[in-house]
Amino acid sequence: MSGNDGRIKKNLKSSIIQQFVLISISFLLPRLYLENFGSSVNGVLSTIKQIFTYMCLLEAGVGAATKHALYEILEIDDRKSVSEVLSATHICYRKTGIIYTLIVFIIAFVYGFVIDTGINSFIVFLLVILNGIPGIFNYFIQSKYRVLMEADGRNFVLNNSETVVQILANTGKILVLFLTDSLILIQLVYCVIALGQIVYLYRYAKREYKWLDIKTTPDFDAISQKDSALVHQVSGMVFNNTDVLLISALCNFTAASVYAIYNMFFAQMQTVISSVALSFSHRLGKDYKPNRQKFDKEFYVYEVFYIMCSFIIYTLMAVFLLPLIEIYTKGINDADYINSNLLMLFAVMQLLSNAKLPANNVIEYAGTFKKTRSHALWEMTINIVTTVIGIKLFGICGAILGTILALIYRSIVVIAHSNKEVLNRSLFKTYKLWLVNGGVFILVMVIFFVDSFSGLSFGKLIIKGLIHGPWIVALYVVANLIFNPDAFRFLYKFLKGDKL
Repeated sequence: MSGNDGRIKKNLKSSIIQQFVLISISFLLPRLYLENFGSSVNGVLSTIKQIFTYMCLLEAGVGAATKHALYEILEIDDRKSVSEVLSATHICYRKTGIIYTLIVFIIAFVYGFVIDTGINSFIVFLLVILNGIPGIFNYFIQSKYRVLMEADGRNFVLNNSETVVQILANTGKILVLFLTDSLILIQLVYCVIALGQIVYLYRYAKREYKWLDIKTTPDFDAISQKDSALVHQVSGMVFNNTDVLLISALCNFTAASVYAIYNMFFAQMQTVISSVALSFSHRLGKDYKPNRQKFDKEFYVYEVFYIMCSFIIYTLMAVFLLPLIEIYTKGINDADYINSNLLMLFAVMQLLSNAKLPANNVIEYAGTFKKTRSHALWEMTINIVTTVIGIKLFGICGAILGTILALIYRSIVVIAHSNKEVLNRSLFKTYKLWLVNGGVFILVMVIFFVDSFSGLSFGKLIIKGLIHGPWIVALYVVANLIFNPDAFRFLYKFLKGDKL
């Protein structure tokens, strides 16, 4: 059960395949929604989707605390302790599942019969219920096993099942859209396939962890930080999902659709980055306490390449995304989807968010949720207040500005805590990465602003990408190689199979 490089490679491979499939097919549906139903309906569907992303918060604290508790005992193969931790987690999830079910029906009633969405009330009610059903079964049946598999480095199982779900669900939805315009049938397709995934993962966990005894005496002390961990998860989810909800409430669902289209592209890239990072997470978590010297080297490599790759991806998006959005929304005339300022703000927001994530992960490895929950509370408060003010003053762009202000605060305090109080090293170690990569980003933006290739056809855009993409990537690699040569040496040793 102990972590090994084989699982890291499986996780990486499955993650790359999953994201390739997801990116290839997931952009089709929003376009079809826009063509068949218009921007307002797409805004409603996007808002409902974000609400259920928020609903995941109900389990977030338990999941984070459970993974922290499992890392060390999985490494030493203490099956009795694993069963005790999962028993406590199971009880918490069961209670949460009851609350989740009640909230699903409340949201269904409010959005169906109280808020004017422009869609038939009963249809909206059923859409929300069908969105919520997989989550209900997830809490009562499968959530505890998912957390165990993540902590045990079996993300490849989750990734592979999600790849199959995305292929089947998106293909099914597209077929339904071609045959009928029933929103209920579209959502029913996903609901049935998602339930099938839950059954598969449940049976896999039962087969691979036959020794697991959920009915044993629960160890609630092991997950005692679940409430503090929840504060961190809530803060992160507020950052990721508040904007579209506030835009739909303070502006309209058409404005929410514009935001959702930009967010769709950036969210896909964020999922790619997060999935790859998660492939290494279990190893870092397991090495933190028993092998601190090894952890320090591994984390240094992880931090350098995570931040560098994040900057590369979002720089390329800032340069080449606007013409893609022009092509994607061509012919949709009920909203103005071309906004260069919005694109630039999205890029800056995602860079800030990703640059702080390695330092933020240290909190999970060290289990310092309680010490740092005030940071998360302040970030959440700043985010909501500044976003509301920003929307009132500047519309959609104001929502991003508010989030950026909150991110600046959180980045400063998280980097300070992680480096000084956990890693016992200079803050400059992390800030140097920000300065080096930030400097390259500014240089590229001086040469190419976000609208430099606006109006190009898809073919010409590909040619521009092939010409300019490689030297932009090379510029980042050279800059990081000059200022962080040790990270490249450590990575080379790792790829060779040598000990760091």
